[in-house]
Amino acid sequence: MSSGAPVRMPRLNIDRRTQLIEATIDVIYKDGLSRLTLAKVAQQARLSTSIVNFYFKTKEQLLLETLNAVSQEYEAAVDQVFAQSPDPTRTLRALVDAMLDPVLCTPARAAVWFAFMGESQARGDYIGAVRIRELAIRQRVETLFTTLFQEAGDTKANLGHAAPLARAFDALIDSVWEQSMLEPDTIDLAAAKKTCLDYLQSVLPLGLDMSDGSDQDASIPIAESAGTGMLSAWAYTSNALHELEMSELFRREWMLAGHLSDVSKQGDYLTLEVGSERVLVVRDDKETLRAFHNVCRHRGSRVVPKSQGNCGHVMRCPFHGWTYSLDGRLKSVPRLQTFESLEVSEHGLVPLELEVWQGLIFIRFESGGEPVAKLLHAIEERVASYRLADMVSLGEASVSEVGYNWKFFHDVDNEGYHVPSAHPALQELYGRSYRDDFIGDIPVSTGTVDDQPASAWSVARYKSLLPDMAHLPKEARRLWLYFGIFPNAIIYFYPEKAGYYMSLPCGPDQTRVVSREYGLPSNSREIRAAQYLSGRIDTLTGREDDALVRWLQEAAGTSVFPLNNLADIEAGVLQFHQRLKEKIPVMNCRHAPTAESMMDLNDRLKASAAG
Repeated sequence: MSSGAPVRMPRLNIDRRTQLIEATIDVIYKDGLSRLTLAKVAQQARLSTSIVNFYFKTKEQLLLETLNAVSQEYEAAVDQVFAQSPDPTRTLRALVDAMLDPVLCTPARAAVWFAFMGESQARGDYIGAVRIRELAIRQRVETLFTTLFQEAGDTKANLGHAAPLARAFDALIDSVWEQSMLEPDTIDLAAAKKTCLDYLQSVLPLGLDMSDGSDQDASIPIAESAGTGMLSAWAYTSNALHELEMSELFRREWMLAGHLSDVSKQGDYLTLEVGSERVLVVRDDKETLRAFHNVCRHRGSRVVPKSQGNCGHVMRCPFHGWTYSLDGRLKSVPRLQTFESLEVSEHGLVPLELEVWQGLIFIRFESGGEPVAKLLHAIEERVASYRLADMVSLGEASVSEVGYNWKFFHDVDNEGYHVPSAHPALQELYGRSYRDDFIGDIPVSTGTVDDQPASAWSVARYKSLLPDMAHLPKEARRLWLYFGIFPNAIIYFYPEKAGYYMSLPCGPDQTRVVSREYGLPSNSREIRAAQYLSGRIDTLTGREDDALVRWLQEAAGTSVFPLNNLADIEAGVLQFHQRLKEKIPVMNCRHAPTAESMMDLNDRLKASAAG
């Protein structure tokens, strides 16, 4: 080393204020806003408390400047995006990158933002830094959405979708920041960006331009808005959505399984298949109805193989002979000594929730939500006189496999606008009096059998033979009455019988339709004749509806699938779609999200709706 003049080291240019603000961010993240002290900030910054006091006279001054720094940083990133491109779609793409930039969207900055958001309710000095800036950014994003809807030539009604869809986008961004704070070890910003882009691609009227500028035809067109209207075509063809429907709807909502008369004696059982799930309903030796997964706890075989029967005093798996008592307990295992530490008491059948309403048996795979009696309370008085619980089965269940999406089945069934054109027999039976309405949120359809001449043999004979059912109110003695039970069943009441039919999805374009009829015990030939004739009319109607539904399924594969062309008298279809969207909000999307992102996007949309 030279022995000449001493070397002067350059003085580090440290921005103490920035250093202290970064330390404040870290302290808030670790200890929370309420536990922050100037001493903790000094310790985090590795400076003395006197230096902190030199730059910030009070704790409040430090907090306010920290908040302003974080919010200005975010606002500057947004401003830069808007300054770079006048194109709304490119701006939205760039906003996703900017808002979820890993430099900005950190667990510590997210903690600061949400901490001050909570405090801003009561602190006027925080409102300007937090809420006013946030609302300004939200308004700019909403303007982008509105512009895109206008440029697409959407109707005035569809323009109303722009604001709620923009707010949902804002909520998606917020949910990523929240996850960054709460789950810093699992947050994947790249995946989150893709989810946000998939959302934009799905809801924007002309899709999202995913090109880099060289391909001007990369946007994907679509017919009309999903939004608050009807479902888009992809909702009837998506495998990923089918899986989501099974988990979000069919495992969580009540499913109709049968009637008390189907399992009237000890050992009587019936089974039901809902997607990949298998259900067993059995009456035990104490006359109690029980429901289980029809899955043996050994290797997964069906415990009872038939759709209905009597298993005697026990249920014995046909595979290896594991035997269960009627209350589901594992009773015996062949060659038990060959199993290492098998606890028989811990391997009973897995139970399901079961409730009975007016003699109908409902099961549910996942607990939670309202009981059946509360859900159907609004129609209980309306159906009481039919004495459904006293009825007996009029025959085995009818089961058919059809090649269309289950929702199309209900789209046709949920309105009577098509009756005059598509169902000549029904039109002759009651078409002039047919009405669709709601009791609460339960769709109800009615038609009164008239005394006009009919050309269809079954209709003419039914009108002439229908007996006067004295146990019914006078207005119900010639009434055909239907109730839609969300999501997939219809219960109907005719003067001479009652029954149900329901759809059970097997895939996006495969559905199992199950129906069954019941009647009060009677030896009356007139009643039996009326039951037979109404069955012929229903069979004919079912064939006609089957053709209609197949045509709708075909239409879902075309490029011009129509949306939002419903008449007022088709309100049942719109209500059905709206309820589906409430349960599975990803159905609001215009375009199909990718299979990989669909579940995550749906979870985020549900969280934003709940918040």
